[in-house]
Amino acid sequence: MRTNILGLAFAMAMTSLTQAQTAGVVTLSANPTSAQTGTAPVLTWSTSPAAQSCLASGGWSGARDVFGTETQPSISATTSYTLTCSWSGGTASVSWVAPTTNEDGSDLLDLAGFKVLYGTSTDALTQTALVDDNTRTSYAAQSLAPGTWYFVVRAFNTKQVESVDSNVAQRDVSGASAANTVQVTVAPAPPPTLHTIATQVYDVRGSGPYTLGRQVGTIALGKSCVSTFRVGSNYYKVTRSDVTITRNPRSQTLVARCGSS
Repeated sequence: MRTNILGLAFAMAMTSLTQAQTAGVVTLSANPTSAQTGTAPVLTWSTSPAAQSCLASGGWSGARDVFGTETQPSISATTSYTLTCSWSGGTASVSWVAPTTNEDGSDLLDLAGFKVLYGTSTDALTQTALVDDNTRTSYAAQSLAPGTWYFVVRAFNTKQVESVDSNVAQRDVSGASAANTVQVTVAPAPPPTLHTIATQVYDVRGSGPYTLGRQVGTIALGKSCVSTFRVGSNYYKVTRSDVTITRNPRSQTLVARCGSS
């Protein structure tokens, strides 16, 4: 039953109507997070609460499930992966001032609670929330689809007699989104480790570019070579103290044939 028995319908005016976004949390991890070139990172992700949709960008792309594990193609450079997820709708919180008198001016002693009616049109307030606590003056409508929503509040007494509607309030509700990014760092490949693969040692001629000179000694196999000084395609500088000199070198730099391990 709806009547003005509670009176003061205007005192039922809502004092505020706010919207809170309902974006959740996107968790995204990579294994490994640092690697050598050619690594195929494994991405694992989830959303809480479960999102409506997710979209990958950066080092990967396209729609993704709201949780999963996926091995990426191998990478040769540092790569960032981003996952953006969306949650539909939001929460509209409405509050009001409770009436204290009946229509005839007498004290309202049997206030029982309130009803919040809301919907996507003032002519279609199809959803009702019961607030059966006469001291409570707020309500949060959850999981509202994107769009414009309209709200009114009624008070009712212990006889279930309702007041007329409060003023109408409206709120545009939009969806919410959240994102997370993870980066996989690719370290440069270490220089090859060079060692002697032949025993002959030579001096060098010229002042750059250098050419191979004559044999001036021998060196044991497996000795370290200096990768920053090369003559020809595979002759590298060696440490003079590792060389057994058999002929006086014509240069201070000695080279031997070297290869990588």
